[in-house]
Amino acid sequence: MNDEISDLINQAVSNILINSSSENKLKKLIKTHDVKIHFVPRNYRIFGGILQSMNIQFGNFLEEFMTLLIKSDGRYDILEEYSGKKSNKFQLSTSNDNRIDQFISFCQHSDSINLDEEFPKLLNEVKNDNDTNLSSISHDIDILFRNKETGVIYYLEVKYNDDHDTGKFVDINRKFIKTYAYLVREFPNTEIKPILFFFNNKKMKGNIYVPENTNIRRGKSFFDEFLKIKYEDVDSYIRNLSESPDNIKAFDDLYRKIMAMK
Repeated sequence: MNDEISDLINQAVSNILINSSSENKLKKLIKTHDVKIHFVPRNYRIFGGILQSMNIQFGNFLEEFMTLLIKSDGRYDILEEYSGKKSNKFQLSTSNDNRIDQFISFCQHSDSINLDEEFPKLLNEVKNDNDTNLSSISHDIDILFRNKETGVIYYLEVKYNDDHDTGKFVDINRKFIKTYAYLVREFPNTEIKPILFFFNNKKMKGNIYVPENTNIRRGKSFFDEFLKIKYEDVDSYIRNLSESPDNIKAFDDLYRKIMAMK
């Protein structure tokens, strides 16, 4: 693993620790928890909340991290006009909007749907849609990259872990499919492959909206298919960093700082 990648991980961890323990952040947390009635002591609640915030921040960092890995591989171009941007301007037809919502509903209520057949059909119908009744949409894109040799564009929706509650899980899949609809209208003559990517290998439950084999990649499977760097090397580096004396000391110091607050 090259120095640029390890430096990015180290800097991200440092930034997360600093952001989570700033005086301004702690003052806000004290004010928030002082008015709450709870059997868990205030400072323990604050510390637990900070750990949860760190987890969210690390998940957000993964977009930047995966972008660097893809870019440094050498075989791909990051489409920087769209990738990582939070307010891309797209268009969505009324028919595609309804088509996707109906597909989501059908998946929720059908016991016999064959996703390996129905999902490609949906994508094909979305791509070939000619409805001119369009709505303008402002929308974020996690990662968009092009294979330099084949010209295929890959849309990557990045998630840290497959552990979302039911409501959020539906929203993630709906957003994933609708983003594809935005992109095929933006790039009408280009093959676009949407991939729902979970950084961890863990599979919490089956996806009833998106086929596992073709449009979902988990941890190692994405690295093996798309990257020269090994997933095991990244996994090992982050695990070793988490248990390093310096990192443990940083968390011990943060814990003592929180517990000492009045």
